[in-house]
Amino acid sequence: MRFPFTVLACAWLLSGCADPDARARLGIQDSAATRTGFGATQDATAGAPDRQWIDTYAPVKSRRAALASVQRKLDGIAGDSYVRAKAQCWIDAGREAFKAGDQWGFVEETIGAAAVLSVSLEQGVTPSAARPVMRTVVTVRPDLWAIVDVVRGDPAFAHCPNAVMPLACAEVALMHAGHDAWRRSYDEAEARVATATNLLRTSAGNTLACSTRHDADRVSPVGTPDPQSRNAAGSSRNRAAFSRG
Repeated sequence: MRFPFTVLACAWLLSGCADPDARARLGIQDSAATRTGFGATQDATAGAPDRQWIDTYAPVKSRRAALASVQRKLDGIAGDSYVRAKAQCWIDAGREAFKAGDQWGFVEETIGAAAVLSVSLEQGVTPSAARPVMRTVVTVRPDLWAIVDVVRGDPAFAHCPNAVMPLACAEVALMHAGHDAWRRSYDEAEARVATATNLLRTSAGNTLACSTRHDADRVSPVGTPDPQSRNAAGSSRNRAAFSRG
């Protein structure tokens, strides 16, 4: 029953959004992140560093060295899992922000996110699928986040290697866009959302293809599908027709 929602996600991604206001297009619901000038606040709600944040990231003395260290750790871990892919996407995002001269704390947060995932891989534990809470990030495009959840929860996703990396990087790109929006760089946020959308479209499309192949493989040895297979094949045809429509 999840597959039609994946196709719905693919179709919806092609429809775009016509709202003329950048902040409205980003779907920012945190009012503190949209205030500027005299209306802007400087408290923890607006993303000011608190003691917990400082204690967590103060040990990061050299961001370049920290990024290199977590990359070496990840390189020593075999596999191409979703968790490993996301860790790499976080490292790449941190490097990009570092090269751009970002001094807001986002680089430190990307290092932390990548390190947590790398440690979980080393220990063989499954990390939480929840988005990490970051001081320098606000939620943008909650509609796209809903599609992320649908694709990731699709039974075919876990068995679709081509869908893993684009979804992981789409999630990180949406978080990075949330950082752009947090620092009021809405044009950059929109550009990054476009990148995330393309990655999400790729992941959803690949997941759909995997589910379609899975349905096609469910045929009896003599070439006659059983009733369950016929139903699955019919569902695949319906999903394909819906995506084309």
